[in-house]
Amino acid sequence: MSSEIKNTAASVFEVTTTVSGEKWSDAKNKALKKLASQVSAKGFRKGKVPFDIAKKSISEQAIVEEAIHGSLNEAYAEVVSEHKLRPYLQPEVQITKVDADGYTVVFTITVAPEVELGQYKDLNVAVKPVKVSKKDVEERINKNLEDNAELQLKEGPAAMGDTVIFDFKGYINGKEFEGGSADNYSLVLGSNQFIPGFEDQLVGATPDSKKDVLVTFPEQYVKELAGKDAKFVCMIHEIKTKVLPELTDEYVAELGGNAKTVAEYRSEVEATLRREKEQAAREEQMNTIISKIIASSKVTIGDKVLEAYAQNEKENLIKNIEQNGISYEQYQEITGMNDAKIVENLKEQAAKNITESLVMNEIARKENLIISKAELNEYYAQVAKQYNMTVEEVEKAFGNNTQNIVNNLLGGKLNRFLVANNTPEVKAEEKAAATEEKPAKEKAAPKAKKTTAKKTTKKAEVKEETEAQKAE
Repeated sequence: MSSEIKNTAASVFEVTTTVSGEKWSDAKNKALKKLASQVSAKGFRKGKVPFDIAKKSISEQAIVEEAIHGSLNEAYAEVVSEHKLRPYLQPEVQITKVDADGYTVVFTITVAPEVELGQYKDLNVAVKPVKVSKKDVEERINKNLEDNAELQLKEGPAAMGDTVIFDFKGYINGKEFEGGSADNYSLVLGSNQFIPGFEDQLVGATPDSKKDVLVTFPEQYVKELAGKDAKFVCMIHEIKTKVLPELTDEYVAELGGNAKTVAEYRSEVEATLRREKEQAAREEQMNTIISKIIASSKVTIGDKVLEAYAQNEKENLIKNIEQNGISYEQYQEITGMNDAKIVENLKEQAAKNITESLVMNEIARKENLIISKAELNEYYAQVAKQYNMTVEEVEKAFGNNTQNIVNNLLGGKLNRFLVANNTPEVKAEEKAAATEEKPAKEKAAPKAKKTTAKKTTKKAEVKEETEAQKAE
């Protein structure tokens, strides 16, 4: 079976092929047998009707339709193999001709975007040195103390940072509006949970008092309320203020950590901050390396790829905002963006994400960075040891997520490779060791057959290409 191919756009090919002759005859025979097995007739059980009787009740049109449906996958696989294509999305299928001799079909195939890899070695990106000041330590300790603060009733007026427990009802033009009221609402003043101006007017309120709050809704808000003046009648019940614990050796001991004295606690906080800053510095280095590689590389992404990505992300966006109790239309009103603008933004993000993924994949391919079966087994063994499980239990818990695990391990291997080959004064033996797999420990126990969607970042995470090898 021969076919004709035509490049119609970036990464898009139209392939025209005809299924005829022996292939068409075989397809029709298979279709007839399949349809015959589904025929019901009086006096026979379903599927047991003699073939000669069954075929009399099957129309030629039904046979042709089933024959086309049954042979499309094979036709698609053949044209992909013949022209050595790498499909990236599911193909579009159009039957352009059907007659007694067979049928002609046009597959519109979007292939993997082309990548011209730029410089990815010897970029000389150093890790920035980090410093932890006494001020940093005191700020973190104060934050920890605040997190462990107790709320105590306050008799005096409310101040920023206090928690106000109150009922409220909202009115526009003297009429109560939907969604503008609540009872026993707990609001931390200064948390910016409410529209601008609301929380400021509760400063100075006292327990068991009434307070009218006058505000104007922002112009970018739900259509029913945008730009309108409103009055909220607030009945204050209680005011609570934070009381921070005193930093003493006794308090430190009660935290249950390794530190037993204030001095030890300060040292512990300093060490934690240093680790965090060092990790942030390493991430910044990696982001810089990736940005430089992408800037010198060229990736051609077709519109169909971007549109497919944007449509998928739009569906996820709609699900997320509806879970928060608002409609997609209300979201557009609040953000001031129409559907076209939202899709445009999603396509821009798609271009960045896909470009990074493809460039990282190309580096891994060029450097032959792979995860072997032994490396995967070593990772499973580490997880098993960490959670007191058997390797078999770990494999079962991960279920069908093996490819996700491989991708994550490969991402770690690629990260080490890039750091080793782009950091100044890295020795040759360290560069070689960077390609050896060192499975990272899981921070959470594996959950059975559950896939976690991760937000794309600038980290070098190798992602599996979507290669649709079958026509639908």
